[in-house]
Amino acid sequence: MPIIEDLSIIKNKKVIIADVDETICETCQLISPEMAEKINSLIQQGYIFAVISGTNKEYLQEMISKKLNGEHHLLATTGTHYLKINGDKEEEIYRYTLDENEKKDIIDALYNLTDKFNIISLTTKGDQIQDRGTQITLSAIGRHAPIEAKKSYDAHGIKRKKWVCYLKNLIDEHKYEITLGGTTSIDITRKGLDKEWGIREFAKYHNINFNDILFFGDKLDVGGNDFPATKVVDCVKVSNPNETLAKLNQIFN
Repeated sequence: MPIIEDLSIIKNKKVIIADVDETICETCQLISPEMAEKINSLIQQGYIFAVISGTNKEYLQEMISKKLNGEHHLLATTGTHYLKINGDKEEEIYRYTLDENEKKDIIDALYNLTDKFNIISLTTKGDQIQDRGTQITLSAIGRHAPIEAKKSYDAHGIKRKKWVCYLKNLIDEHKYEITLGGTTSIDITRKGLDKEWGIREFAKYHNINFNDILFFGDKLDVGGNDFPATKVVDCVKVSNPNETLAKLNQIFN
């Protein structure tokens, strides 16, 4: 499906799915009051709103759900953990958890990687290599490292692309999906469980036509963790939350 440049041609979309970091909020930060107001308005108008992210559900609830009033959908850990949220009500729809052997394979490889490349966390080791249940994530300098340090660390993925090549020598790339997330992260799930799969699974559960979905993401180029979405739905490329808000206002005024 295309990345849409001319926003005026977007018609009759009923479902909005968005990436999180650097798309609807700054990396690991709360959504802004303006973004929350826009999303709440869309939900009130009857649009289905979902986010899909490598982030786990607890952080997504803190960053996003606490600011939203109506029903919305969290496709956490790259869509492998789906929760429907409405106010204080939380309903887990599905969760595809890695088994203990899979987790060990991945975590051992990430420890090897951090030793080989001398990747030092600014926080703790547990904050650097995170077991998210359905996904293992490397946050190179720690998920809770200072925001400015995270944003400048590897914004274009140059370091992490080298690390991914190294990881493919340690774990079976035919068994695991290895993608870049945010500005410091590498997310590892079972093979095929990427954002294309996450969107497909969500659409299948709700019997949604792909043509009714519009996806917003900041990493839609080949190799980016949002790129798989381009294989299944129309996409809008953004570079930061301010641009996302502007485009949401332009399309859904």
